[in-house]
Amino acid sequence: MTRLPALDLARGIAVVGMIYMHFVGSKLATILEGRAAALFFILAGIAWALSGKSRARRALVLAAFGVLFHRLVWPTEVLVPLALMMLLCQGLWRRGPWAVGGALTLVLAVTPLAQARFSSLIVSDWLDDGSHLADHTLGWPTLRALVLDGNYPLLPWLALPLLGMLAVAGTGLTARRTRLWFFCALPLAALAQCLGPATWVPTTLPFLLRIGSTAAALIAGLLWWDAARGLPRFTLPLAALGRLSLTHYVGHIVLVFAPLRLLYPDEDWPLRVGLAAFLGYVAVAMPLSMLWLRRSPHGPLETLWRK
Repeated sequence: MTRLPALDLARGIAVVGMIYMHFVGSKLATILEGRAAALFFILAGIAWALSGKSRARRALVLAAFGVLFHRLVWPTEVLVPLALMMLLCQGLWRRGPWAVGGALTLVLAVTPLAQARFSSLIVSDWLDDGSHLADHTLGWPTLRALVLDGNYPLLPWLALPLLGMLAVAGTGLTARRTRLWFFCALPLAALAQCLGPATWVPTTLPFLLRIGSTAAALIAGLLWWDAARGLPRFTLPLAALGRLSLTHYVGHIVLVFAPLRLLYPDEDWPLRVGLAAFLGYVAVAMPLSMLWLRRSPHGPLETLWRK
């Protein structure tokens, strides 16, 4: 699969946004909530469609690593939901764009019905300490966390990688298609920001519309820019960060976030500490990523995952 610099850059923006949200508890972090994840999910769908290969083994490896990461390090990790979506999306992709589009429609239609039907369970699944019942027990709570009310449940988050796959279906990411994609997503994103309250729950369709349209507009805009003029050189460090997104997702949590939680168990570190952690990690990660990519086309964890 030929690498598209615009997708690497979008992934790098998502990495920076994710790290900022984890370290800096500010109003900007609240505004950014979910947008980095939406970028990752749509980009994942695009990558799966462009590769055109079965990734069942990689999905299982990612899920196994995600379970360990969830239990030992980071309870709100995204790897297990992403692995499950990877399996589902690839099965749908083999059946063609109509299957993907039908699944996307079904997800959007079923989500509000399922949330209304199981609203009492959704409320009881989240405990007073902010953890999910599935963090403490296996069984039906685990299934509900994955499908309905976890941090990134299939309903409605599966819609985002399906949308990414549909963007590639047929003629692929042509300049004409990305331009059309941009001009459709941009007004939808603006409308979603104006109409929706900031308190939308992250597992509801309105919230997904807000973050998904913003992410789609950004990805399409970068692809259009790259096709029209090429991306400027100053974006290379950020794109390098994006090419090592799995490495930096795990790295910033293990190397910086987890030690900070030992000092501040309630994650209430001062703003200056969070900013220092964010800026310090990004300042080190960008040049190291560029150096690494001179000797290998993939990051350390990405290389292990691909074997």
